[in-house]
Amino acid sequence: MWKPDKTIKQADTHTTRSSKFIRPKDPDPMVLMDRDKELLARVWEDRMLFTSQIGRIFFSGKTSANVRLRKLWENGCLDRYFLPTLMFHGSTEALYLLGRKGVDIAAVTLGVERAEIARGLSYLKQKVRTHSFLLSLDHILALADFRIALEEATRNNPNVSLEGWIPERMCEDSYQCRRKGEQISGKIRPDGYCQCRCEDKMYSFFIEVDLGTMSNKAIAHKVQRYLDYSKSGRYERRFGVPFFRVLLATTSPQRMANLKQTTEELTDSIFWFTTLDKISRGRLFDRIWLRAGQEGIHTLL
Repeated sequence: MWKPDKTIKQADTHTTRSSKFIRPKDPDPMVLMDRDKELLARVWEDRMLFTSQIGRIFFSGKTSANVRLRKLWENGCLDRYFLPTLMFHGSTEALYLLGRKGVDIAAVTLGVERAEIARGLSYLKQKVRTHSFLLSLDHILALADFRIALEEATRNNPNVSLEGWIPERMCEDSYQCRRKGEQISGKIRPDGYCQCRCEDKMYSFFIEVDLGTMSNKAIAHKVQRYLDYSKSGRYERRFGVPFFRVLLATTSPQRMANLKQTTEELTDSIFWFTTLDKISRGRLFDRIWLRAGQEGIHTLL
């Protein structure tokens, strides 16, 4: 876990164009391309992204990424911050959030109500101003890396296509079911949801990124909620398919073994486990997965 310096610098407004901290009052106008619109939508979906992460998604080189991101920042479509000490990510680079002028663009691109995006952005920027977002930043960035790795893996596999991704803020769902004769109500809020097609078969996954901060009791409660959700019928009504898997990526083999053991006290199905470092090497579909209730190492599809 990295420990940031107390001072977080936010870009301000000024006439100077050369400063990375000061946004010009009268920036050169720009014409938004389709890629820009997709970029703004993606930054909102993932909450915040580093320059290098945006570069992996949208650009072929570091220079082109830096030039375009600065242009979007100067024109108010993006806001950016600099964290002086950043051990987690290995370098001090710009951290981008959706800017005020990007709200309408993201709303149209995603087909989401503008008020919903504005409300979520206001809440996030309040957390940035109070520095409370630092408590969840590692998780936000690790989840973004998981999504990027998934996209890269599908691009590198001609037999697999990514059919869709639902970000964390749009994944929450409520359900009701019966457990041991008792009516149960609950909620799940996964880190993400996606569907992948391999040849003629569709695979559905809820994503959970674990950085080792949850107790075994909290993990068991999360597992039970997924089991209740799977029995409630709510999943099939919402997503149109009967089955799903939960992909749980964590920090180390030791932590993975602990998660698997805790899960197997409740179920021998649904849950798959791996470590974040294996995913980041472009091996998401390879033999890197453990399965609840089974021995050995498995491929995902």
